[in-house]
Amino acid sequence: MDPATAFARLDDAWEPIAERWRRASGPVELLFSGGVDSGLLAWELRGRADLSLTTVGTLGARDVEAARAAGVRLGLPWRTVTVGDAELRAVALRTSDRWSDVPAARRSIFVSLALAIASTGPSEVLLGQGADELFLGYAHFRGLGPAEAAARSVSDLRQLRSSDWPRTQSIAEEFGRRVAAPFLEPEFVAAAAGLPVELRMPDPEPKSLFRRWAVHRGLPTELAARPKRALQFGSGVDRLWRHTAEGARGDGPTSRPQSAGGRPAEIE
Repeated sequence: MDPATAFARLDDAWEPIAERWRRASGPVELLFSGGVDSGLLAWELRGRADLSLTTVGTLGARDVEAARAAGVRLGLPWRTVTVGDAELRAVALRTSDRWSDVPAARRSIFVSLALAIASTGPSEVLLGQGADELFLGYAHFRGLGPAEAAARSVSDLRQLRSSDWPRTQSIAEEFGRRVAAPFLEPEFVAAAAGLPVELRMPDPEPKSLFRRWAVHRGLPTELAARPKRALQFGSGVDRLWRHTAEGARGDGPTSRPQSAGGRPAEIE
């Protein structure tokens, strides 16, 4: 299969999904890193007057400046929410029952998601989950042969759909939010997973086919080419988590932080 045929198959599956979100009622808030996943969602929904982009990160986090530039490039409303130790502790304490069974090395992923979701307004919240699993975006795909990469993609996608995504939805419910992941819609998953794995291999960069398809859809090349950074790293939350005494032990915060007035600090 050549790339043009692959793009046509992806377009056929994607266009109805994108159109549903273009026409969906109520405000839509997109968790935005400025990378290709959230960038493509922003591009596809740019015609919505009630679309807003939100970036959450620690002071000086790499995602914040990249997202700022990308928001300007797309001409879309954008805001940043700066988080620190107090916000991390409050959100981690509030959501720890949702991820306490996760291996310690992966907990900062869900703390990062919780911080981001808690920072959104009362709207539908869109995330870019699914593209890395479908289009072999993770570092662990590098150096694998096609058969190994295909098996790992299936395994990663199963983990996301059966465990990580439901966990994310549960975290969102804690804050009274609803989250959606358009790339995880069944029609798109079937179309992407049905493409030959040879087309989806990292060649020469992770998610090469997805990036080229995003440009085909109209996303500016500089946004499609931005290097991948996982949310917990690009936002600076993993670093903050590891430099918290409890986080460094993998236990998560154990005491609720106090605001200046002596009341528990929380993100609503």
